[in-house]
Amino acid sequence: MKSRLIVIDTETGGFDPSKNALLSVAAVDSMDNEAFTAIIRPNPEWICEPEALAKNGFTLDFLEKNGRAELDVMQDLALWLGTRRFSVMAGCNVAFDRDFLRAAFARNFLTWPMGKMVDLQAAAWLAYEADALALPVGKDGQPRLSLDHIAASLGFSRSGKTHNALEDAIMTLACFHRLRRLVEMSPRTQEVSA
Repeated sequence: MKSRLIVIDTETGGFDPSKNALLSVAAVDSMDNEAFTAIIRPNPEWICEPEALAKNGFTLDFLEKNGRAELDVMQDLALWLGTRRFSVMAGCNVAFDRDFLRAAFARNFLTWPMGKMVDLQAAAWLAYEADALALPVGKDGQPRLSLDHIAASLGFSRSGKTHNALEDAIMTLACFHRLRRLVEMSPRTQEVSA
């Protein structure tokens, strides 16, 4: 890839960054494959929805025993991102992850260092529209754009039923690489560049 991507994924206690807990974060650098990963011990005032815990496989007991304080994790992530701050943040539904991380940085009086973003869902949709990627279609007639559907269409699968931030970040990066190759080989891409 020409651009350095920092592929980020989070696991959370729900959908609202203002009230739900950030439970884990992972990031992978597309240039050197170096990774950052951490589990976070949620503060008691943060909500952890049972459905969210079931999806990511965490229990409150596990998080209490194995998680680190959010401040420590955000400071470490800020340092890790510091040398990569001119990179492009990437992910699948990356705005969701960015919003949780920005909220955590703000709670801990840190400045969020990333700006530009690229989303796997948008890239997959473009490849689908260019007939370079076959995706399953939902009842609404639109392509299914979850990480599981995109990855399966590109020949990848999750190792288990629960979500894991590091595994998902690595799988998202692999999807970006494979999509790039598909688009490069697409006849429509070759027509445009001719």
